[in-house]
Amino acid sequence: MQLDETDVHILRVLHENGRLSFKQIADKVKVSVPTVSSKIAILERLGVIRGYSVNLDPERLGEMSIMVSVKARPSDLRNVAERLAQDDHVRGACILSNCRLLLVCTFTEPFLVNDFMIRMGEVPEIMEYEAGKVIGTIRDEPRALIKPGLSMVMDCAFCHEHYRGQGVKVKLDSKDYFVRCSTCAKALQEKFSRMKASA
Repeated sequence: MQLDETDVHILRVLHENGRLSFKQIADKVKVSVPTVSSKIAILERLGVIRGYSVNLDPERLGEMSIMVSVKARPSDLRNVAERLAQDDHVRGACILSNCRLLLVCTFTEPFLVNDFMIRMGEVPEIMEYEAGKVIGTIRDEPRALIKPGLSMVMDCAFCHEHYRGQGVKVKLDSKDYFVRCSTCAKALQEKFSRMKASA
């Protein structure tokens, strides 16, 4: 699904300051407040906008950050990632293509780092790991780049496969669903009809 110029402009404004009101965004983008409200609601529903938060500096709060690279077998990597991501100290977790997991961890006390490393050593699927303390941050920006011509990667409402591009919009009981092709659209409509008939 291609983002139009207004979508991109709204995202850029929110990227710079997520605290602005719809009215302030509308003034900057030069569109109406209902347009901003509607577009943001769609972007939130589709998962492009995941939420709004303040960007805090852990080191200024007296905390320490540790980067941890974890190696596991490809078949175990997702399970290891999901298990470790439940730990409150893990602030970010990315699965990499080289069968590694990259964790961004924050700790309020030095002894908590040791406790975390001991817990990691108890995970049998972890083959090896390496940790390093952050001693300086050169750049720390949100990962998304807001540029013209953006398109969304969508999850098909029927087969749940990722797709990029227009896809097909299906309206069922006044709600819009997005699917990747006409085959999925037909299958979703049939499934919906069967569910309504059996209700």
